[in-house]
Amino acid sequence: MKKLLLVLILANCLLASAQTKKTIYRKAAPKSDILTPDSATILYNLGWDFYKLDSMGVARYYWDRASYAPGKAASRTAAFHRLGLMQQNGEGVDTNLIAALDYYRKAAGNVGNWGNPDAVKAIAGCYENGFGVEQNFSESLKWYLKAKQAGNQFVDEDITRLKERVKSLKPAAKTN
Repeated sequence: MKKLLLVLILANCLLASAQTKKTIYRKAAPKSDILTPDSATILYNLGWDFYKLDSMGVARYYWDRASYAPGKAASRTAAFHRLGLMQQNGEGVDTNLIAALDYYRKAAGNVGNWGNPDAVKAIAGCYENGFGVEQNFSESLKWYLKAKQAGNQFVDEDITRLKERVKSLKPAAKTN
């Protein structure tokens, strides 16, 4: 009986204290003072963390969200590039070279406003090897040159190799 009485008194005290708490209202900060986080970068980094843990489905989820999130364009294009690599290599999804090329194109941007330089190089590789498109060395060379223009520092050997290939193909085309 004493225990029941003690429980009832304790419950009454908790109920009374919950009802007497005052809510403090704060004046909303002006919109200019509110800092919005870079969602694209945060989501991209979360995707990368899960990718390193070999959790491909979760990594893909975060990179997909990062690719359309507000924030830095570099994070969005990097997310598209990672999605393309996952699609090309069959990481967490079936291999689909056409879908991979589509992701690479989204990551690459357009003339004058290049996005991810690695994605531009990946497009060149797709044309060189016929991944998702018909093999075309001239088009591949154009994309390698665009990758160089976009800032990819590792395309010099590719450009030299493709220039030689294109040069060796031209005389054969003229003999027809």
